[in-house]
Amino acid sequence: MWSFLVAGLFAVFILGCGGNAPPPAREAPKPAAAATDEAQATPAARSEIGGLNEDAVARAFERMNDDVQNCFAKGTTKVSSLGGHVKMKLRIDQKGALKWAYMSESTLGDRDTEKCLLDAARAKSWPLPIGGDGLAERSYDVDPPSPVKELDAKKFKVAVSLVQKETAKCRKRGTWGTVFRVTAYLRYDGLPVSVGVAPPNEKGEDVVDCMIKIIKKVKFGGIGRRMGKLGFDLR
Repeated sequence: MWSFLVAGLFAVFILGCGGNAPPPAREAPKPAAAATDEAQATPAARSEIGGLNEDAVARAFERMNDDVQNCFAKGTTKVSSLGGHVKMKLRIDQKGALKWAYMSESTLGDRDTEKCLLDAARAKSWPLPIGGDGLAERSYDVDPPSPVKELDAKKFKVAVSLVQKETAKCRKRGTWGTVFRVTAYLRYDGLPVSVGVAPPNEKGEDVVDCMIKIIKKVKFGGIGRRMGKLGFDLR
């Protein structure tokens, strides 16, 4: 049986001023990080960010729980050792719909499951923000049903360099010079069974599928009989 732990944090801003966020739960993003991102934005961008009722957002995420469990359960039918950490970041417009959604953090290693979670969020109605768009985040930590062999990226430098070169064609304005976190499950011969990517921002979400299509064609090298899990960064 697999289980997951939910850690939620809602980034709330009124005209660019960070609200007091609750103490972070296990592996949840720290309140200071959200405030720092907002402080670095331009005055015009900051003025577009409004406030959200945290209790209402928490209830909206709770309504996703069944969908979340179904996404993870479906993922384990493809990858028996599926597990890891994901953090979903959302921007909610003044009609309660999502302007964008992406996984700002993920070590899950399965794009289908990541997309399932994002689609579940897009299908929901969200609380109406006040004074601009609202920002919200939620983390999920999934225990794998069975242990998986963790692989050292340093042993696959040649393959990772090839991936870096080939996926460059997928990049677009707004994603250069930023970090994409790749997690892949490799079979015995080093060919990816499943791949997931955490983009650096909402613009990166648009190029993830292109990158994964390329990564899945790369043989990273033999790893032995057991399935292995490999994580590395692309810049």
